[in-house]
Parts: sequence; structure tokens; C-alpha cells
Amino acid sequence: MKSRRNLLRGIGATLTVPWMPSLAWAQGGKAAENVKAPLRYGCLLFANGVNPHEWHVQGEGEAMQLSSSLKPLESLKQHITVIKDLHVFNNTSGPHWPLFSNYLSGARFKETLIPEGGESIDQVIARHTDKETAVPSLVLAVEPAESGLRGGVPSVYYGTVSWSSKNTPIAPEVYPRAVFDRLFDTSGLLRDKSVLDVVLGQSKDMRRHLGAQDQQKLDEYMQSIRELEQRIERATKEERLEGWRPQSSLSFSPSERAKARATFPAELPQNVADHMRMMLDLILLAWRMDKTRVATLIFNRDVSHMKFGFLDGVLNEQLHGISHHKEDPKKLASYQRINQFHVEHLAYLMAKMKQVDEGNGTTLLDNVMLQFGSNMFNGDSHDGRNLPMILAGHGGGSLAGGRVIDTSAKPEEQQRACNLYLVLAQRMGVKLKRFGDSTEAMPLS
Repeated sequence: MKSRRNLLRGIGATLTVPWMPSLAWAQGGKAAENVKAPLRYGCLLFANGVNPHEWHVQGEGEAMQLSSSLKPLESLKQHITVIKDLHVFNNTSGPHWPLFSNYLSGARFKETLIPEGGESIDQVIARHTDKETAVPSLVLAVEPAESGLRGGVPSVYYGTVSWSSKNTPIAPEVYPRAVFDRLFDTSGLLRDKSVLDVVLGQSKDMRRHLGAQDQQKLDEYMQSIRELEQRIERATKEERLEGWRPQSSLSFSPSERAKARATFPAELPQNVADHMRMMLDLILLAWRMDKTRVATLIFNRDVSHMKFGFLDGVLNEQLHGISHHKEDPKKLASYQRINQFHVEHLAYLMAKMKQVDEGNGTTLLDNVMLQFGSNMFNGDSHDGRNLPMILAGHGGGSLAGGRVIDTSAKPEEQQRACNLYLVLAQRMGVKLKRFGDSTEAMPLS
């Protein structure tokens, strides 16, 4: 895929230009119609399940009817495949810790002091695609993983789903600026100097050789990077934290808190919504630049301390407590609105991907398999069956969209989430016959 990459460089910064027809006649003399965009895989995960009364789909295609929690996808329903009744290793209920970190591995975790799980499918795919990209994968979160122990097991079980081996969980990155810096080689830059400033001359020179449509595309691309830089800077200026707050900070004295702010909190976005969208924009940017083809984002960790009282009508209580609703109408209403809030972010990313032209009549949304959902169904009972799961995008033309795949009537071994992960990895080009507890590649067509 080297023919897709056009670079701007300057004093340590490298900027990859997105696909443009004017530049398609690149190495090897391949015409634009012969240059295919790469396929990407992503996973967006929110914790603590869904309001079971408001998470359902009926019908297919234009007749598809979405429940209230899924309504933000109404205009995008032709681009989603809803999957019903998948689960991870037959877990139906129990404590939290075996029901989160194994979401992408299907591993049976052990109650040990040293983390022990299994390699996750995102990292399996990343080992295959990292030969083509500068960054093997992005492992991101909005709420950070904890250290130490919780409930007698490593706290990381509650905060990550990415594992590079059975004993190596990957703590997700929560700082937007750190993610941005990773996408660009900024080792030679001053901290207050924009990445765009150092490649400005080259971009102007490139612009002169582009057609009118591609000139506009380059201008929009450069502007989107500038705006993202500015948003990150604005979001980290105020010395306060909202959304997640380390438990230890609650007992800080004023002087201790001021000292901590100087070294850590001031660099985090100031509210949940800004933080989530910023991370999604960074994934979009990484895929658009072909810096990586694999990304995971955890909106909130398991047993989440995050509060959503900033949403109208939502109780200002921790998400975990709201998920244990006991059929209380107020908690159920808050639970549903929080679920809808997460779906709104999926819709936000899908809409943006749909606007990215990748040639041959395709968009970035056509060239992605984006998994979205939660690690359990009804959080009140820790129901690990019928995982809420949506597959967004068209997988390079292999996913029709506007469909429902219901495995409820199939034998137990055909309801395993690892069957889905196996086929996703295969479509990403990984030569793999089994993964986790899979029994076969799940049919998606």
C-alpha cells in the first residue's frame, strides 16, 4: 500500500496526506481505479450493559425499526449489522472481573494476583497489519485503568480489553495529546509549535500540483488537523477534572490537590463529551492517514465511576450504580439515556467516516469493520449473554449493512463471540483457523 502514502516532512514531523486522485499515479504507475483503500478494524466499548427494555431492533433494510437507545443511528442504519445472542465463553452471570477484560479474547480469566488472560483479537490483527503502518494499533480509553488489586484480582481486568499475550494487558492511553504526538513524529518539535507549521511550505508546493477538487480536500484535511490541535490545547487549559476522577484525589488536601494538578490532571479534557469526541477524531485521523489500521476505545471502564449528570434527566450517580436499576423507573430512564449517549458517539464517528472519500466510489465507512457494544446485556443481573453488538461499516464491500444476524436459534457453539472475531481477523488478511474458544468462522454474508 505504499503507493497510497504521500508524506510531508519537516524538522521531525511527518504528515501523511490522505488519498487524492491527483496523487494516485504513484509508485509503479498504478491508475487511480487500481489503488484500493486498506481495510480497518476498530472496537468501541462501553461498560455495564444496557437498559434491556430499550435495546432492540426489528426488520431489515429501510424497514428496520430501532429502539430509543439506537435511534441516533436512524439515518445510518443501512451501514450497520446488528448481531444478537453472541456471548463470551457461555458466561451468564457472576462478578464483574471475568466479564470485561476478556471481551476481545474469549479467555477464561483466573483469580490470580498476576494478570492472566489471553491475546485479544485487535492485537492478533495488529501483528498482521503493523508491517504496513507506523503505529501497530491504538489502544485508547476515556476513563483510565486502575493499578493494584480490586476484589482480589488485578484492577487492570476492569480497565482494558487489549492483551498482547496471555500475561500482558495493555493499559489504554487516555491523554489526547499523547495520542496525537504518537501519530506524528514530534521528537524534533518545540512543544508550542504546530505540526502543520513545519510542513506548511511543502503543503503549499504540493497544492500547486493538485486538481481543484483535491486542493479543496487538502485544505479541509489540513484545517481538520489544525482544529484538532487547537481543541486539545483548549481542553487541557483549565485546572479541573470532570467525568472521571481518581479516587485518591477525593481525599487530597487543597495543597496536595494543587500539586497534583501541576503534574497530571491539567492535561486531561475537562468533560466527558469533549474527551470522547476527541478520541474518536484521533482514530479517524489515524485511519485517514493510514498510520494504523487497528484501534480500540473504551468509553468507560467496568464498575465505572463515571457520572452522566450533565445529560438532561440523568441521575448524577455513578454509571455502575445506575446499571443496578432493580427496575426502578428513574434509574432505567437514566440508563437508557446514557446508552443513547454512547450510540450518539458511534453515529458521530460513522457520519465523519462517511464523508472521507477513499477513491473508486468508496468512503472510509465502506472500508472499515467497526465493532460497537457492551460487555454485558442487562447490567442489573450481570447478564453476559446476548451481548449488545453492532458491526458498523461495509468491510471493503463484504458487509451489506441494514441487517440483523440473530443466532438465538443456533446451537450453543455457534453463539460464541470468538466465531465473529475469527471471521473479522480473516477478512483483515490474518491466516487464522481458530481464535479463543471459536468453533468456526461466523457467516456474515
